[in-house]
Amino acid sequence: MVSMKLCNFVVFLMGVVIGGAIMGASAGFPMEITEQGPGPGFWPFLLGLALTVAALVLAVYTLCHRKELTVEKVILGTAANRQVYVMMALLVLFCGLIHLIGFYAAAVVLIPCIMHRLECRDKKLMLFTAVGVTLFIYLVFGQLLHTSLPSSVFLE
Repeated sequence: MVSMKLCNFVVFLMGVVIGGAIMGASAGFPMEITEQGPGPGFWPFLLGLALTVAALVLAVYTLCHRKELTVEKVILGTAANRQVYVMMALLVLFCGLIHLIGFYAAAVVLIPCIMHRLECRDKKLMLFTAVGVTLFIYLVFGQLLHTSLPSSVFLE
């Protein structure tokens, strides 16, 4: 068992690193607001900023309540936590697949995997959802917003 204080600081560090990475990656896209609306980097930048701010709020909270949080213990090996670890691993795998096979193909693979983890066993529903969500993302981001999402390294 570890203390909640330690867990909060780990989450704080991860939030700052991931939030900073999102903000850094979105800086490569235009962010200015035009008559058509904000550029494609605007919303991801705000998401990264919100994650960083939330991490900072957690750090301040933890510093203010460090005595109580040191006493409070967290059991990392529970069944519920293991489910979270599996989902985290799926997301890491998704990030790797984006690089290898491209965003759209990776999304078609990830969505049924997540649905299966959430105990959906209807294969037709899983396929329909994966194709439907991926098509929606393609139409909104690829066609409407003219944003190219990552493609396979084999196509570059």
